[in-house]
Amino acid sequence: MKSKELSFSEMAKLVGERWQELTAADKEPCEQKAQAMKEAYQVKLAEYKKTTEYSSYQEYLADFRSRQKQQTDALGQSLFNLSYCGANAS
Repeated sequence: MKSKELSFSEMAKLVGERWQELTAADKEPCEQKAQAMKEAYQVKLAEYKKTTEYSSYQEYLADFRSRQKQQTDALGQSLFNLSYCGANAS
C-alpha cells in the first residue's frame, strides 16, 4: 500500500473496507479509545463554554450573522427591484 499513489477518497474506501473485515474483538480497543477521547473532548468543550473567550466569540458570531443577513436581505431586495423593473420595462 505504501507504493501506491491513492487519492484521499480511495484511501478512505480502503480503510473502511479493512475496518469492516475486523472482528468485534479487534475493533473493541479502537472503539474504547475513541469513546474515551470523545468524553475528554466533551469535558474540555464544557469548560471552554464557561470562558469569556467563548462568550466573546458567540457575540462576534451573532453580530457577524446579523450583518450577513442584512447584506443578504439588501442584495435580495436589490435583485428583486432590478427584476421587477426589468419585467415592466418591456
